[in-house]
Amino acid sequence: MNRWVAKSGVDSIADLTFERTPVPVPGPGEVRIRVKAVSLNARDLMVLEHGFMRLPDVDLVLGSDVSGTVDALGEGVAEWQVGDHVVNLHFNGWLDGAPPTTAGGGLGSLSEQGVLAEYIVLPADRIAAAPSGYTHPEAACLPCAGVTAWNALMASQPIGEGDNVLVIGTGGVAISAMMIARGAGAEVIQLVRRDDHNDRLQSRGIETIINSATEDDWGKAVAEATGGVTKVINTIGFSAVNPALAACAYGGEVAVIGLRDQEGSALGYDLFGKSVRGIMVGSASMYAALKEQLEASGEKPVIERTFPLSETNAALEAMKQSGRFGKIVVTTEA
Repeated sequence: MNRWVAKSGVDSIADLTFERTPVPVPGPGEVRIRVKAVSLNARDLMVLEHGFMRLPDVDLVLGSDVSGTVDALGEGVAEWQVGDHVVNLHFNGWLDGAPPTTAGGGLGSLSEQGVLAEYIVLPADRIAAAPSGYTHPEAACLPCAGVTAWNALMASQPIGEGDNVLVIGTGGVAISAMMIARGAGAEVIQLVRRDDHNDRLQSRGIETIINSATEDDWGKAVAEATGGVTKVINTIGFSAVNPALAACAYGGEVAVIGLRDQEGSALGYDLFGKSVRGIMVGSASMYAALKEQLEASGEKPVIERTFPLSETNAALEAMKQSGRFGKIVVTTEA
């Protein structure tokens, strides 16, 4: 089979290795998955280029989000059948509640090999059924981006009818947050830096769009337009925390997801009566709740572009471009 590997010491897309290796065999309690689609995340670039959750002297297969079919069962596996459409669960052993100390960093980091391969082997409790009616590329968008957005919106102070949610950006987590918030009955306000996606946002029911490139005090602008939002999905980083707090009503929460920008000012008076929470993907129970909502609402992830597995390097380069609308997905042959 083929797979993409970041050899020890490699920190650039150009130096990734596309190699052949034997098809893995599932051991007791494990399943083999025929990979059909892998969605890419900014995290993949952080692992490769910045050493985020990466061990030295380890050859690492990248990628954390997979959709595929169960291809073979290890001894003792009774809960899955060959041919089942499944996705991975991001963390090891995080079923519900707070993450255990053994959760690790997720697939494609530290000592856990990733999913940019034609076949992978995972423990039987590390996978879950894909939503009914989802294609493999659509389902692959859920394990990291989808669950992250669910955690941000529903795990603490869950949103519902009558709430306002500010979503920053149009990448994978942002689009996931938009569809979850709409499914929960909340109104979504979108913050963008360019206007070329406005028609697509409006077609998905987003009526209030604010351009931060032309609105210097965008936090104040959001607060004035909405009376203050319940949640902010901050996909930028620390520099957006203070204006995001300014956009919140009392009792509001800023969910910090993206760390593209790690420079920011000290927190100001807008913190009082509000909260900031860092999001670390989520648990198996969060994925189950997300799956249930998506099956009921019929919402689907947005895929910006797909690449064949052999062109994963080009897909990763596309991930580095700003202004995407949705996810970049890598697919294997049907």
